Amino acid sequence: MHKILIAIILSTVFVSSCITKPRSLNELLSSDYIVSCDSISADTSAFNEAYLIKFKQPVDHNDPGQGTFTQRVWLSHYNADAPTVIVTEGYSASRNYTTELAKMLKTNQIIVEHRYFDQSKPETTDWQYLNIEQAAKDHHRIIEFFKEFYTGKWISTGISKGGQTSIYHRSYFPEDVDISVPYVAPINLGREEDRLFKFFDKVGTDEDRQKIKDFQLAVLNHRDEMMAKFKNFATDRGFTYRMGMEKAFDLVVLEYPFSFWQWHGNTNEIPVELNDVDVLFKHLAQYSDFSYPADQIWEGIKPFFYQAYTELGYYGYITGDLKPLLKGFDQDTISSCLFAPDGENLEFDSDAMPEVMERLKRSNPEILAIVGGTDPWGATSIITDSLSNTVKIVNASGNHRTRINNLNEEQKSQAINQLKQWLQNK
Repeated sequence: MHKILIAIILSTVFVSSCITKPRSLNELLSSDYIVSCDSISADTSAFNEAYLIKFKQPVDHNDPGQGTFTQRVWLSHYNADAPTVIVTEGYSASRNYTTELAKMLKTNQIIVEHRYFDQSKPETTDWQYLNIEQAAKDHHRIIEFFKEFYTGKWISTGISKGGQTSIYHRSYFPEDVDISVPYVAPINLGREEDRLFKFFDKVGTDEDRQKIKDFQLAVLNHRDEMMAKFKNFATDRGFTYRMGMEKAFDLVVLEYPFSFWQWHGNTNEIPVELNDVDVLFKHLAQYSDFSYPADQIWEGIKPFFYQAYTELGYYGYITGDLKPLLKGFDQDTISSCLFAPDGENLEFDSDAMPEVMERLKRSNPEILAIVGGTDPWGATSIITDSLSNTVKIVNASGNHRTRINNLNEEQKSQAINQLKQWLQNK
């Protein structure tokens, strides 16, 4: 009971501290909630000032007595009365940049690094506080704070996991922002999503899918020569693989279809000469990320995989015709939980995403979802049934790089007009 009382008191103190509206941006940034604030170079084509901020957050919003951490925030200021775009990054936020929304709509912009990533970590890693509710409350608190100065409309946005994060936040706090624009953002409904397994049976043409399988088989049929090149490549770049080289190589080959469709999608780029090891290796290295299973990457991405195997869901690999040629694995289906800390023992909350969707159905907020049709994550994009205020625009040939600016002219006009209409109606 006393924990609830403390939370109420601290919440009241926070709100009370913001009752007197700051008269200037400098006054706002002098608040006790700002641990540090450094002026940085601004994109002068869109903003007047920019700052790198360390914002104080409770580790546990439901029990502030658990301590605090600082969350990295990049603020780009245009005008206090203009709309504000808040970017809910799903991972680290190691640099400031200008979103297409900020340029398009002439807004202020706030980029927020996700809790537990890079410089936004508590001193002690207690994984239980890395969840969608705590992250949503991080963003709610930041928005409440900056609303004391920025009086225009608010738009939340993010790409991929950042887009997911904007949706989760909106489900918890539908009134925090006026519009959400998630790009290429999945809402996975299972620990390893069936819709992602099925995606690879229907994306492209029969010929496209056969070319991909033939390439994978060719790589594995030349395994000894490919492995020698793989080991040299890893050594040159300083990659080590905790699961061993054989498993790492298997994973790179198994990951190839996902990576190919996610980032490329043109099967004319797949080599037709399948006995030239140099050609095979060059293509594999270009189209499947050799760093993906590497220890050097894992340390920074570990929080994501914890989230994936507790709430967010992810994908695995069906080995199929490749199984006899693998040396690191002998399963029919390989789970990606091997990337998560203590992955085999993590308990997945199968209610988390359905509950997000239920909250969205109740509030029915304005969401513009931008989706790539050949992007695997498009297969698990937000389901718009019962969400009459969600507009989903699918670029049929678009991959994970799909944005408003690379939609066709008709779709681009639809997206921009929809955003302007919502802003005017609010």
